[in-house]
Amino acid sequence: MNLFYRSIFPLFVTIALLGVFLAGCLDAPSDPDDLQPVESVNIKIKQDKGDYSTDLKVHPSDSATILATVEPEKLQKDLSFKWYYTFEGKDSLLQKGEQFTFYPSRSESAIPNKLTVSDKESNKQTYEFSVIINTAPVLSDSTIPVNGDTLYGTKESAFLFEWYSLDMDLANGDTLFHILEIDSTQYDVGTLMQVKQSGFKAGKHSFRIIVRDLYGDSDTIAYKSFYVVDTLEAK
Repeated sequence: MNLFYRSIFPLFVTIALLGVFLAGCLDAPSDPDDLQPVESVNIKIKQDKGDYSTDLKVHPSDSATILATVEPEKLQKDLSFKWYYTFEGKDSLLQKGEQFTFYPSRSESAIPNKLTVSDKESNKQTYEFSVIINTAPVLSDSTIPVNGDTLYGTKESAFLFEWYSLDMDLANGDTLFHILEIDSTQYDVGTLMQVKQSGFKAGKHSFRIIVRDLYGDSDTIAYKSFYVVDTLEAK
């Protein structure tokens, strides 16, 4: 045998074996916990005729639809989605599919808090989340002073401002925070619904109330006007 061929024969064998090894690696399935090549999975929710939002917050008075989308979008049809309610480590399958409609006012166990996304090779990713069910606070239009009221006093006189707010979620640990806005200046008064304020010049003034709960839902009333008559100037 020619010495040249004898010397390169082992090299051919090595390259061939390496090629078989690399081909086997390329065909091997990916890690079952690694869903490739999905870049991201978004969980969104909507109610009524609103748009989908990643802010997973709903009110209990109407049905809600939760949706899972992936990037890149072209992979969506190749994946399977399962919605679960999980409690104390036990999973209950609620529905399969990229979207799921539920009623927030029903049992907690009917609201998903876990999503699994799988591909055709059984690679899977799990996403845990929470849906917040919240009723927005409501302000009464009844205030002190009333719209158009006339207050008598001086700049040192402390006038009463009073209002009323309510929230169906207060019994479940929600808290309401208030802002009293007078002549475009806002005063953060916390949970108070009654304060006294002085320093008013004679003339027309305006005020309104803004209320927010722990989850950012809010309500406000329209601006109301009141008039201050300086009793010292009137003498």
